[in-house]
Amino acid sequence: MNTIAIALSDERLLKLQKLAGELNLSIEELVLIGIENLLAKPESLSLNNPQNLLNKNAEISPEIVDKFHALASDWEQDVAGLSSTAQMSQHPAYQEIINMGTKIVPLLLSELKKNPVYWLSALSAITGENPIKPEERGRVKQMASAWIEWGRNRGYAIEENV
Repeated sequence: MNTIAIALSDERLLKLQKLAGELNLSIEELVLIGIENLLAKPESLSLNNPQNLLNKNAEISPEIVDKFHALASDWEQDVAGLSSTAQMSQHPAYQEIINMGTKIVPLLLSELKKNPVYWLSALSAITGENPIKPEERGRVKQMASAWIEWGRNRGYAIEENV
Protein backbone atom coordinates (compact mmCIF):
# COMPACT_ATOMS: atom_id res chain seq x y z
CA MET A 1 0.00 0.00 0.00
CA ASN A 2 1.21 3.51 -0.85
CA THR A 3 0.76 6.78 0.99
CA ILE A 4 -0.10 10.14 -0.55
CA ALA A 5 0.36 13.44 1.28
CA ILE A 6 -2.04 16.24 0.32
CA ALA A 7 -1.70 19.85 1.46
CA LEU A 8 -5.07 21.47 2.24
CA SER A 9 -5.97 24.94 3.41
CA ASP A 10 -7.47 25.09 6.90
CA GLU A 11 -10.81 26.04 5.32
CA ARG A 12 -10.85 23.00 3.04
CA LEU A 13 -9.77 20.69 5.85
CA LEU A 14 -12.63 21.94 8.04
CA LYS A 15 -15.11 21.37 5.21
CA LEU A 16 -13.73 17.88 4.64
CA GLN A 17 -13.93 17.09 8.36
CA LYS A 18 -17.51 18.36 8.50
CA LEU A 19 -18.59 16.30 5.50
CA ALA A 20 -16.83 13.18 6.81
CA GLY A 21 -18.55 13.64 10.18
CA GLU A 22 -21.97 14.07 8.55
CA LEU A 23 -21.43 10.85 6.61
CA ASN A 24 -20.01 9.06 9.65
CA LEU A 25 -16.75 8.35 7.79
CA SER A 26 -13.11 9.12 8.39
CA ILE A 27 -11.46 11.67 6.12
CA GLU A 28 -9.39 8.85 4.63
CA GLU A 29 -12.53 6.85 3.80
CA LEU A 30 -14.13 9.90 2.22
CA VAL A 31 -11.08 10.60 0.05
CA LEU A 32 -10.86 6.95 -1.00
CA ILE A 33 -14.54 6.98 -2.02
CA GLY A 34 -13.85 10.04 -4.17
CA ILE A 35 -10.86 8.35 -5.80
CA GLU A 36 -12.85 5.15 -6.40
CA ASN A 37 -15.65 7.16 -8.02
CA LEU A 38 -13.16 8.84 -10.36
CA LEU A 39 -11.56 5.54 -11.29
CA ALA A 40 -14.97 3.95 -11.91
CA LYS A 41 -15.68 6.55 -14.63
CA PRO A 42 -12.53 6.63 -16.79
CA GLU A 43 -14.50 8.24 -19.64
CA SER A 44 -14.74 11.40 -17.53
CA LEU A 45 -10.96 11.69 -17.40
CA SER A 46 -9.45 14.06 -19.94
CA LEU A 47 -5.70 14.39 -20.21
CA ASN A 48 -6.16 17.52 -22.32
CA ASN A 49 -8.30 19.28 -19.71
CA PRO A 50 -8.08 17.77 -16.21
CA GLN A 51 -10.34 20.54 -14.91
CA ASN A 52 -13.25 18.64 -16.50
CA LEU A 53 -12.95 16.15 -13.66
CA LEU A 54 -14.53 18.60 -11.29
CA ASN A 55 -17.58 19.31 -13.46
CA LYS A 56 -17.31 22.97 -12.52
CA ASN A 57 -19.74 24.04 -15.19
CA ALA A 58 -22.60 21.87 -14.06
CA GLU A 59 -25.77 23.88 -14.20
CA ILE A 60 -26.74 25.48 -10.93
CA SER A 61 -30.27 24.48 -9.99
CA PRO A 62 -32.90 27.24 -10.10
CA GLU A 63 -33.55 26.63 -6.39
CA ILE A 64 -29.92 27.40 -5.54
CA VAL A 65 -29.91 30.51 -7.76
CA ASP A 66 -33.16 31.71 -6.17
CA LYS A 67 -31.85 31.05 -2.67
CA PHE A 68 -28.66 32.95 -3.45
CA HIS A 69 -30.56 35.97 -4.84
CA ALA A 70 -32.97 36.01 -1.90
CA LEU A 71 -30.10 35.89 0.61
CA ALA A 72 -28.15 38.51 -1.34
CA SER A 73 -31.18 40.81 -1.43
CA ASP A 74 -31.78 40.42 2.32
CA TRP A 75 -28.11 41.02 2.99
CA GLU A 76 -27.93 44.13 0.78
CA GLN A 77 -30.96 45.66 2.51
CA ASP A 78 -29.64 44.91 5.99
CA VAL A 79 -26.10 46.22 5.42
CA ALA A 80 -27.05 49.32 3.42
CA GLY A 81 -25.19 52.20 4.99
CA LEU A 82 -22.37 50.13 6.47
CA SER A 83 -18.93 51.07 5.23
CA SER A 84 -16.96 48.16 6.65
CA THR A 85 -16.81 45.21 4.26
CA ALA A 86 -15.50 43.10 7.15
CA GLN A 87 -18.62 43.92 9.15
CA MET A 88 -20.83 43.35 6.10
CA SER A 89 -19.32 39.89 5.53
CA GLN A 90 -20.23 38.80 9.07
CA HIS A 91 -23.96 39.23 8.41
CA PRO A 92 -25.92 35.93 8.78
CA ALA A 93 -27.24 36.04 5.18
CA TYR A 94 -23.70 36.50 3.82
CA GLN A 95 -22.46 33.66 5.99
CA GLU A 96 -25.29 31.48 4.69
CA ILE A 97 -24.22 32.31 1.13
CA ILE A 98 -20.68 31.19 2.01
CA ASN A 99 -22.10 28.01 3.53
CA MET A 100 -23.73 27.19 0.19
CA GLY A 101 -20.21 26.12 -0.81
CA THR A 102 -18.38 25.53 -4.05
CA LYS A 103 -21.52 24.86 -6.09
CA ILE A 104 -22.14 28.64 -6.19
CA VAL A 105 -18.62 29.64 -7.23
CA PRO A 106 -19.67 30.02 -10.90
CA LEU A 107 -22.59 32.20 -9.78
CA LEU A 108 -20.34 34.37 -7.60
CA LEU A 109 -17.80 34.76 -10.42
CA SER A 110 -20.58 35.92 -12.73
CA GLU A 111 -21.95 38.26 -10.05
CA LEU A 112 -18.54 39.94 -9.77
CA LYS A 113 -19.32 41.78 -12.99
CA LYS A 114 -22.31 43.50 -11.34
CA ASN A 115 -21.18 43.90 -7.72
CA PRO A 116 -17.45 43.19 -7.53
CA VAL A 117 -16.77 44.32 -3.98
CA TYR A 118 -19.53 42.18 -2.47
CA TRP A 119 -18.33 38.72 -3.41
CA LEU A 120 -14.55 38.83 -3.03
CA SER A 121 -14.62 37.71 0.60
CA ALA A 122 -17.16 34.98 -0.11
CA LEU A 123 -15.04 33.54 -2.93
CA SER A 124 -11.97 33.51 -0.73
CA ALA A 125 -13.86 31.89 2.15
CA ILE A 126 -15.40 29.22 -0.07
CA THR A 127 -12.33 28.33 -2.12
CA GLY A 128 -9.62 28.93 0.47
CA GLU A 129 -7.71 30.87 -2.18
CA ASN A 130 -6.83 34.47 -2.96
CA PRO A 131 -5.63 35.22 -6.50
CA ILE A 132 -5.33 38.97 -5.85
CA LYS A 133 -1.79 40.30 -6.26
CA PRO A 134 -0.51 42.74 -3.61
CA GLU A 135 -0.48 45.62 -6.10
CA GLU A 136 -4.17 44.98 -6.93
CA ARG A 137 -5.39 45.27 -3.34
CA GLY A 138 -7.83 48.12 -2.89
CA ARG A 139 -8.56 48.30 -6.62
CA VAL A 140 -11.95 46.65 -6.82
CA LYS A 141 -12.09 46.18 -10.60
CA GLN A 142 -8.60 44.65 -10.68
CA MET A 143 -9.43 42.40 -7.74
CA ALA A 144 -12.62 41.22 -9.48
CA SER A 145 -10.66 40.64 -12.71
CA ALA A 146 -8.12 38.55 -10.79
CA TRP A 147 -10.93 36.33 -9.50
CA ILE A 148 -12.54 36.05 -12.93
CA GLU A 149 -9.19 35.07 -14.44
CA TRP A 150 -8.70 32.57 -11.59
CA GLY A 151 -12.09 31.05 -12.40
CA ARG A 152 -11.41 30.80 -16.13
CA ASN A 153 -8.01 29.21 -15.44
CA ARG A 154 -9.78 26.56 -13.38
CA GLY A 155 -12.35 25.74 -16.02
CA TYR A 156 -15.34 27.77 -14.88
CA ALA A 157 -17.60 29.16 -17.58
CA ILE A 158 -18.43 32.65 -16.39
CA GLU A 159 -21.84 33.83 -17.53
CA GLU A 160 -22.45 37.42 -18.47
CA ASN A 161 -25.90 37.51 -16.83
CA VAL A 162 -27.25 35.08 -14.25
